[in-house]
Amino acid sequence: MNSELVNGDSFRWLILTVSLMLWSGCSLQPLQQQPVNGLGYVEFHKPAPQTAGIVIAATHGNTEPVAVDYATSISNATGAGLIIAHGFRSKRIAITQPLVRMSSVAAKATDPRQRGSIYPEFNALLQKAANGPLKFYVGVRMADEKSSLNRIEVATSGFTFDELNALKEIFVQIRDHDIKRTHAPRIEIALDPLDEISWRVTGVKHHGVLMRAERGLNLRLPASLSENAARDAYHTILSDWVQLALGMARRGSTRFPRIEVMSLEYGRIELIPSSKQKPGIVIGAPHGTFDVHTERAVRLICARSGLAGVVATGFTPTETGGGWRINVNRPTERHVVSSEREIETTRSRKTYETFKRAVLRAAHGKLDLYIDIHQNSGSRIEVATVGFSKADARFIKNAYLALRQQALLGRSDIAEVDLAIEPLDQIEVGGWAAKTNGILAVATRSLHFELSGDGVMASSSHRELYMPVLAELIRQILTRVPHTNSPAG
Repeated sequence: MNSELVNGDSFRWLILTVSLMLWSGCSLQPLQQQPVNGLGYVEFHKPAPQTAGIVIAATHGNTEPVAVDYATSISNATGAGLIIAHGFRSKRIAITQPLVRMSSVAAKATDPRQRGSIYPEFNALLQKAANGPLKFYVGVRMADEKSSLNRIEVATSGFTFDELNALKEIFVQIRDHDIKRTHAPRIEIALDPLDEISWRVTGVKHHGVLMRAERGLNLRLPASLSENAARDAYHTILSDWVQLALGMARRGSTRFPRIEVMSLEYGRIELIPSSKQKPGIVIGAPHGTFDVHTERAVRLICARSGLAGVVATGFTPTETGGGWRINVNRPTERHVVSSEREIETTRSRKTYETFKRAVLRAAHGKLDLYIDIHQNSGSRIEVATVGFSKADARFIKNAYLALRQQALLGRSDIAEVDLAIEPLDQIEVGGWAAKTNGILAVATRSLHFELSGDGVMASSSHRELYMPVLAELIRQILTRVPHTNSPAG
């Protein structure tokens, strides 16, 4: 347990303290109503002055009235703004995210029916409800009664694994304290990316409100929390828990390093600081949205290794329009459907310069080793290198094979994924553009991992097995890199 945040029953005092910091008891404004393109309407009120930038949302007001009750309760307890959307679900219109498109078709359509989403309109109303930049977003959804969900699942943004672990422990203590005197069920909680969750939240996290908000929590509650005994208890439990999360986000913690968030027009770049004072080494996911699962992979590896990381989300055709992807780790973009040719543009240069500055800041100066994590459709891991000899490559490959063999013992359900690494092996994806005009040329040594979509990333069970293998492989590489002075060849 993190004694800095919670110590015995003192969490009640802490909740009261945080509540007073967030909200001095000012009365909240009445709900304003705004129709949206004749498709539905949105109700909202602004936060108390002390909670400017914080909004609680229930986006399916007609079909999920219990979610509205929970969102309203949290807003009342925290003084945060409140926003409720009505009438869009029946028309299959997305609210908290754009319709994800890899081409230019309807990407910039003005009619929500054509683009399948009111996200631009909802985002504008969010800014009104926040009364300024969106600093913290809390969404509340209810699982369908037919769903087998038996826990609270939360998609998060802007929190380190250490902070998420602390929030998970705080939830347990608040819950156990409050249900002693009630007949409410003992519901567990899972926090993505700390835990794998069943809720598909990629769109919201990588293209929607959780990408735009500096920090956020998107809750999906099990149907069991609709029952009266549970609702009374969990209104209080969740309100108290969100208040502590808000306090952590606003004040930070002297114990945990904080993620630094850089919001750009076409996406978001996050700097995950090193938790073990290891300067000069950075792990990156420049295509955290386009290369599915690499964003979570880097967060997991950083958490296990203590290394600094830089993660970019967005920058895909969904955000840029016209079918273009900004490459992030180099100052170019390309049309993902029609061509492999890359062009340099003002927006791609700006994105790359922001990414490079974040990487150098994460390294605390000189970048000794940079590790890029990508994903492709192949069946093996491919590693492009800068500044590594054949002997180094052989060491890395042998270390990987030994770790893989150990991890696969008794796991016949998991594919045996091979690894090819230059200059020892021939590889198909060599990261050449980033080597000549990008981030791989900035570091003294670089590794460019292409993780196989048909192997390492094939399923949640594959990812859960191979991510610790990669984290341990990187740890072993670090034992060799400082002593490696031979030229590549």
